[in-house]
Amino acid sequence: MSDLRQVFAAILPLLVSLGILVLGNGLFSTLLAVRMGAESFPVDRIGIIMAAYSVGFVLGTLRCPRVVERVGHIRAFAAFAALAAISALVHAIVVDQIVWLLLRVVAGFCLAGLFTITESWINASSSNTVRGRVLSVYMTVNYLSLGASQSLITVIDPNGFEIFSLVAILVALSLVPLALSRVQSPGTVGTNRLRVIEIVRISPLGVAGCIGAGLINGAFGSMGPVYVQARGGTVEDVGLFMMVAILSGFLMQFPMGRLSDRFDRRTVFLAAIAGVSAAAVALAFADNVPNLAFAAMLGLYGGLAYSIYPIALAHANDFMSSDEVVPASAGLLLMFGVGSVVGPVLASQVMGVLGFNGLFFYIGSIAGVLVLFTLYRMTARQAKPLEEQGAFVPMPQTATTPIALELNPRAEAAGQEADQLAFDFDPPDRMQAQAAE
Repeated sequence: MSDLRQVFAAILPLLVSLGILVLGNGLFSTLLAVRMGAESFPVDRIGIIMAAYSVGFVLGTLRCPRVVERVGHIRAFAAFAALAAISALVHAIVVDQIVWLLLRVVAGFCLAGLFTITESWINASSSNTVRGRVLSVYMTVNYLSLGASQSLITVIDPNGFEIFSLVAILVALSLVPLALSRVQSPGTVGTNRLRVIEIVRISPLGVAGCIGAGLINGAFGSMGPVYVQARGGTVEDVGLFMMVAILSGFLMQFPMGRLSDRFDRRTVFLAAIAGVSAAAVALAFADNVPNLAFAAMLGLYGGLAYSIYPIALAHANDFMSSDEVVPASAGLLLMFGVGSVVGPVLASQVMGVLGFNGLFFYIGSIAGVLVLFTLYRMTARQAKPLEEQGAFVPMPQTATTPIALELNPRAEAAGQEADQLAFDFDPPDRMQAQAAE
């Protein structure tokens, strides 16, 4: 218990930084979708611009660790936060599709760096005995902040300059708790990855599930606000409905995870993805459904859709050795990122042809293909015995990098004592020396 208290006392400033950062980033994403609709951007262009963020984020997870190792955590965080805040403000100054696309790549790259630094710090400050609980708290902060960010779209007129300033303020503010933290800077932030072909060999369904989750959730997160507006919803409706879907996804992970521990995980995954397909088809025909019923439908959809990735990841982990968990999970997260790049582009193209309901026709189709592939895999490989399945670990899939995967208690903690704390408090002379570097 003393270990737990010490760890959470140490990482509290980092969690506060994380919460503020997710708050600003979640608001930024929804704001841009709403604003592009107000600016009458073509729907297919909206999808491409929104996908550009995921392009930058994927590139950032690959390149930012080198930047951090070269200049240090605080300096890198300050640089990334400054660039992300500037990119938010430039959106309000220059309303142009090409400029916004390039800015989204920059924002994605910077946010990947910010999350890499925060997560590596949290990871280095956690002892092996409390990693599972730290991951649970991390996921809770991530989802609650993302859900709360959707309500901020109603605070200030999205058609003005001020709300972009709010995004910039939140991103810059996230630097303060981390900069004032006395937790020792972690060492290397690099994460190894298994080659894709090796991961496919280990778990074809795990790879397909992570890519499919990216295709589905990337499309919904980017184009969902556009869908709600086109359906006739107000800005308040956008914030409410997106918040319902996100928070339902957070809450549903726990019962879905428990079910996947008690039954063949593929069966639970099949039920979840079939439910996503059915809910998406129902939402595609929900033009005249009252708002309360529509929110309930979105809650069911979000609860199932946001469970796809962690169940697929848990299924893949069941077939890995402990030292493969982190590198393979990093590769699977990259596959999710690739899906998040492609998803908004494909969904926007379908919406351009079929209208705003095309978003859920697209999602229903992707989920239907995953249903068929899951049925095939259930005939191609015997189920893993329940006693050999690892415990389900709820995982955040939004605003996270491979560094957070190292908190997974399934991973092997090689070279560390079970009760060792990976942090200490810097004495004043060390802090002064680090500040002078």
